[in-house]
Amino acid sequence: MRDFADRDDVVPHGGRPAFEELESYWAGLNRIREALLELSSDAAPSLRAELDRIIERIDAFEPSVSVLGQVKAGKSTLLNALIGQPGLLPSDVNPWTSVITNVHLNSPRRPLETRALFRFFDALEWDRLVTTGGRLGEMAHRTGFEAEAEQIRTQVMQMRSTTEGRLGSDFETLLGSSHAFPDLSHDVIDRYICYGDAGDSNGRAQGFYADITKTADLFVDLPGYPQNLCIRDTPGVNDTFMMREQITINAISESRVCVIVLSAHQALSTMDMALLRIIGNVEAREVLIFVNRIDELADPVAQTKEIEASIRRTLDRAKVGAGLTILFGSALWATRALEDRCDALPEASRRALLAWTAATGGADGRDLRDLAFEASGVPELHAAISRRVVEGPGQAMLADIQAETGNVISEVETVDIVARSTALPGKPVDRPAIEARVAEVGRLCDERLKARMADASAALAERLGRAQEQFVESAVAALASHIASFGDTEGWRCDPTTLRMMIRSSYLSAAKTVRGALADCTGEAAEAYGRLLCGDLAVPEGSVAFHLPQGPVPQAPGIIAQTISLDMQTSWWRRFFQRRGSPEDRAQRYRAVISAETLPLVETVGKEGFTGFCNEVESAARAFCTKQAGFVAAVLDAMERPATEDHALAEVAGALEDVTRRGAA
Repeated sequence: MRDFADRDDVVPHGGRPAFEELESYWAGLNRIREALLELSSDAAPSLRAELDRIIERIDAFEPSVSVLGQVKAGKSTLLNALIGQPGLLPSDVNPWTSVITNVHLNSPRRPLETRALFRFFDALEWDRLVTTGGRLGEMAHRTGFEAEAEQIRTQVMQMRSTTEGRLGSDFETLLGSSHAFPDLSHDVIDRYICYGDAGDSNGRAQGFYADITKTADLFVDLPGYPQNLCIRDTPGVNDTFMMREQITINAISESRVCVIVLSAHQALSTMDMALLRIIGNVEAREVLIFVNRIDELADPVAQTKEIEASIRRTLDRAKVGAGLTILFGSALWATRALEDRCDALPEASRRALLAWTAATGGADGRDLRDLAFEASGVPELHAAISRRVVEGPGQAMLADIQAETGNVISEVETVDIVARSTALPGKPVDRPAIEARVAEVGRLCDERLKARMADASAALAERLGRAQEQFVESAVAALASHIASFGDTEGWRCDPTTLRMMIRSSYLSAAKTVRGALADCTGEAAEAYGRLLCGDLAVPEGSVAFHLPQGPVPQAPGIIAQTISLDMQTSWWRRFFQRRGSPEDRAQRYRAVISAETLPLVETVGKEGFTGFCNEVESAARAFCTKQAGFVAAVLDAMERPATEDHALAEVAGALEDVTRRGAA
């Protein structure tokens, strides 16, 4: 099987991925890494472990970019063009990508002898995915449409039966396992990530394992592209049974940059409400909209202006995405340029290309291949992704590394001072007593933080409960008013945007409170450590500095973007309101449905989502206390050993500080 990365015919002459800003960032971060390695070689064992942890964090840093949109929006074709590998991911009309596919560029952490790794659902995940008829079936059941729920359940169970029958006796052993391959090839990728025929039983058919594949990881080494960048392809947001919707949302939550791919013919159509919810749930600076297929427009120059105005009007009405970046292009143009097959462009597409390049002033006598790649929008998207990565997760990572490195520098210098000082405490140091006090500081910090988080969790639960109750009552009141005014309620629709906004606001407020508690509790612990070091161990006060942990950055939980039945525009709701009964009866039925639909959302945010955030905060506090305990131990070690002249730690620390400053620049 031939590795796609071995191809040498996919980069247009004169063309180069526009990732300069990201490459410059990595150069600076790598300079910091080299300085850390140098310092680690001269550090005491306890501090060396801390330095190695920072180096490991740099090595593991892999910004991710999620590409999402409707099925058939051209996501996979665009992703292939972004990495200069036409045909890597299947992009035909049929089949289409059905699982989360992570393409890792130039990853130094690639598993040995592995270019493709496919992980399967475990038994519990598979059961949850299919036994209820998918989330669509759950919603039909909750809204009282038993016939529809049964129909959906039957379809899903048929899919389950087909999958289990196709895999035969291997089915049970496959669940929870994975398959790895040393090379990339079309047939391997098609078997695991595409919905397709899957008709034969020999394991070679297209889509053979797709139903049970949870994620795919493809490792591609490409000269000219940045290291450690993951570009993630996602299933379409209009997945038939929404069984993989939560998987997609989770993947997006893990990315700080999202590229939303729209078709020039259907830019933000009514089918894109899920995209609007996603946009509204992340920071606008982290979203890029790429309008694909402008090659199919008769007058791309004029029509793209109309499309952009329409998209911004839609976003304004939904009160999301103010000021986000909208780019235009054609994955087809990029693909033909990468393959050096611009002569295969349809005549209409060629005319659109020439009109577009003439209007943007990009002709300049260049050949059609260069023009096509530039006009495709891919270089501009490269630069935009690079900028977003550097300004977002890149700067956050650099700030954390600088803070942690600064802390280690301070510790190294302090230990060096103690080791060289003759001014030891007037009385012998009781090491067990000191270590016991250090442990007590950590215990008190943990205890106080847990109490503060419990209070914040209770306050969040109360606020979420009020938000749900307020939303339900306002929705029922609006329905009653509609019935009284118009009688025929077929046109009635409840928009849950307000509830999502209230949930988001409540969660972020509670998360901010917990981060404040982290600062308070670790600040108190730092003061206690400082008193112990400077008072009991006579460490010079000016040599002790603590960098408090910032904790995780609060982000709205991805589940808020999950589809609920109130988002659905189907015949269900029309028939729901056409059922017999008084307006009061219909209002009460509607109250029950809204309560049942919104309760899982509220409970998941208040329990699972917030608990996960609190666990991260608690881990940050414990890591801080563990590190300070190690620092105290290093000071005690330095007091017990004679000073040496072999290791100029302060000089190395100064060099590290200088390179950190230059790396940031």
